[in-house]
Amino acid sequence: MAARLMWLRASSSRLLKCIFPGTKKGYVKNIICTYSTHQSQENPTARTILQPLSREELITKFKSRLKDRPFTVGSTGEGFPEFLGEPRESLPHGLRVINPHQSSLAELTAKCMEYVEENHAEHPAILFRGLPAETAQDFTTITKAIPWKGMDYRSGASFRQKIDKSAGTYTANDDPDDLSIDPHNEMSYNKVYPTKLFFFCLKEPADGCGGETILVKNSELLSRLDPKVVQKFEERQVRYFRYLPDKFNKKYLSWQHVYNTDDREVVEKRVKEEGSKVTWDPNGDLYFWHNRPASIQHPETGEKIWFNQVTTHNCSYYQQFPGGTEIPDHKQPSHTYYGDGSDIEPAVLQHILDTAWSCAVGFKWKKGDLLVLDNLAVQHGRLGFKGERKLLIYMTA
Repeated sequence: MAARLMWLRASSSRLLKCIFPGTKKGYVKNIICTYSTHQSQENPTARTILQPLSREELITKFKSRLKDRPFTVGSTGEGFPEFLGEPRESLPHGLRVINPHQSSLAELTAKCMEYVEENHAEHPAILFRGLPAETAQDFTTITKAIPWKGMDYRSGASFRQKIDKSAGTYTANDDPDDLSIDPHNEMSYNKVYPTKLFFFCLKEPADGCGGETILVKNSELLSRLDPKVVQKFEERQVRYFRYLPDKFNKKYLSWQHVYNTDDREVVEKRVKEEGSKVTWDPNGDLYFWHNRPASIQHPETGEKIWFNQVTTHNCSYYQQFPGGTEIPDHKQPSHTYYGDGSDIEPAVLQHILDTAWSCAVGFKWKKGDLLVLDNLAVQHGRLGFKGERKLLIYMTA
């Protein structure tokens, strides 16, 4: 009992010193303290190398216009926002990395990942600025210090180049620069998808040239969608239809490229393992489709989220390409329907686009920036751009 009383007195003393920071022994003012001092002692090194970025450092010099923007699906709609939103509510949560002890890139990355592990539920989009990294090889070094298991882009639908096969790094997207990419959750059309995304900036876009990465919180988007639209998708789901021609058709991603094999039996087995129905035409072209839910529960937070690519996989995206309107829907690289196979009404697609872009924010990239996204909590996209811009991506399961 005496020992317990002494422990309580000591705990009370620590608590009082936290509440009244002007006490002896140089207690720092304005530190938030809890009854237990254990949490305040966790990862002190991570705290000493990270400083908050001001909102001003993330805002682009010029506002990017969205309304009637060329090569942006839905931008002519009446409800489409006029300009892209500015960073807000820690979206993204910006941090500057300082290096007082001249630590290596791998060591600094490890500390940043500790911060991600502890804070991603609260801050699902974290931007690290100031890492001593500039090249694709530096990004490889970063990926090797990431503790989560990497995943490849097998069965992916976008044009991407593999940069480092051993590390699993890719270009973020190689679609034409002018095209804007709607906000979406990476590979949410598949049964297997990444949980975290890591974007690395090799070359930032120039001021006023577009190229912002678009961020949208899934929970906010879901809360602003018409409940009747949400209910209809929950009842019917989303059907994703893919068309992958033989490699002799140079206009599209071929099934040989996507699955890295020339063996039709291997490809068909993989596609069926993903839950898809498969057909081949006489030319050796592959068609497959499957249904996925439009919304799910976040496995860690339990929050209901809008999680799909109903607009980015709709053929309206590919119809922006030169000659795209002349190609029938089933010959587009991808298309979306309701889960029963019926067409999704244009007004519904427009409503989703209007709402998503109204929730969207963009931020100013700097060379060497590392953006870490919770793929289930935050959608990402890209504003079309002119000039130079290059991002790399790494994904973890």
